[in-house]
Amino acid sequence: MARTALVMREALDAGVVTSATVLDGGSTDGTAEEALQYGIRSLHIPSLQPELGPVLGKGDSLYRGVHAVPADWYVFLDADLGNICIDHITALTQHIGEPNISFIKGGFVRVDEHGEPREIPAGRVTELVGRPLLRRAAPQLTYLSQPLSGQVAIEGNLARSLSFVTGYGIEIAMLIDVFRTVGADGIVEADMGTINNRYKPDEALEDVRDQVLAGAALRIITMPDYGLVMHGQVTNRD
Repeated sequence: MARTALVMREALDAGVVTSATVLDGGSTDGTAEEALQYGIRSLHIPSLQPELGPVLGKGDSLYRGVHAVPADWYVFLDADLGNICIDHITALTQHIGEPNISFIKGGFVRVDEHGEPREIPAGRVTELVGRPLLRRAAPQLTYLSQPLSGQVAIEGNLARSLSFVTGYGIEIAMLIDVFRTVGADGIVEADMGTINNRYKPDEALEDVRDQVLAGAALRIITMPDYGLVMHGQVTNRD
């Protein structure tokens, strides 16, 4: 978190963004204190719209966050990227203001802690589940190098109009929602270079896969000849 907060400070000081906020879903590792060291404010998500009940992960935090922080555009950035730098944020914001663009998806090559590309640069779940789902739901978007990435920029009114699913299905559901709202022409990919994010062990992939499938299923994707097996809690915030 400290590295991410430092980069947020650099982006503020350079005028790349006009405000920066950490969405704290209820962490116990000193996230808010670390952010404050760099002058970055935190929002305690469980305190926002408490009538919704316990915070159900990233999607829930984003939903409550965009309804608490007014903005013309939002830049969503995962806090655990090992090599995050201001160039990544600059890449995500460079298309803001272009005609008809409402959603910017970060594209990158996934690398390990030594900067070496991973065996499957887009990720195992992306290639086995995410891209096949897009081929059926929105084939115009299969060109995206990282369709399940959480690094995006989104126009403010569009963000506030969306439902956000919880769990690992958040990214594909958001992408499909945006596509159905603004079309492929409203979406552009930004080249972020290389990203070092956490590598999940094989035994953790089944849960990720099932939640991605569930997130897509909530968007009423019909998949002839395929069954959807869903486990765990996946819901909408709308």
